[in-house]
Amino acid sequence: MKATTQAIVLRRIRWSESSLILTLYSLDLGRISVMAKGALRAKSPFTGRLELFSRVEVTLSRKTGRELDTLTDVSVLDHGAPLRTDPLAFGHSCLLAEWMMGVITGAEASHPTFHLLRTVLEQFSAGPPFWPVLCSGVERLLRLSGLGMEVDRCTRCGADASGSLRWSPLSGGVVCSPCARDDESEVPGGFLEFVRKSRSGPLEKARSLNLWRGGFRQSMEIMRGFAEVHLNARLKLKSLSVLEDLENE
Repeated sequence: MKATTQAIVLRRIRWSESSLILTLYSLDLGRISVMAKGALRAKSPFTGRLELFSRVEVTLSRKTGRELDTLTDVSVLDHGAPLRTDPLAFGHSCLLAEWMMGVITGAEASHPTFHLLRTVLEQFSAGPPFWPVLCSGVERLLRLSGLGMEVDRCTRCGADASGSLRWSPLSGGVVCSPCARDDESEVPGGFLEFVRKSRSGPLEKARSLNLWRGGFRQSMEIMRGFAEVHLNARLKLKSLSVLEDLENE
């Protein structure tokens, strides 16, 4: 069976001297793994068309029961060059891809998730600031994945908890003071306000949001801890340490 869809390249793994295995997030097929046979040969028709974070239209050969689809044709819709030439844009794009691969595990298609990924990468291509766009994008990704964080109402009694900083990842977010347990710590009020503001408009408006020094990094860890509780798995965000090294240079 043949299938054609738009997709964004999230990961490239060298499979042999001449072939690649790709992880794509596609518009119509969700997250898929694809074998690109001969993609590394000098005269391959795939040469230069399967770069990380490029948006492409792919045609695949699909067989029931086979884990890997086979790439038969590809055309570039957006090469995404700024994402690979700017080290900080590349680092943030890699971190976003790690979130996508950690949170999106099934193959069900989600047009909103595809368009979110596309929009975040387009914002990265436009240049800094990167962190507010990334954090807003991750928060939206969690919601689209069914892992939305509650920041307004108590996750135990349903009362207004907008003035509380007590946080319970297991319960789903903010907890009012009467319902809070002794082992549940507080999160920074700026994090909760950032989430509220970033939800109130289009993603590009997140570029104007600011936090305290180190606030976006701390917000990333809060969301990471929340996601790990509900996924019951560790998120391997290797790009975080790379970004820290780049930003400390």
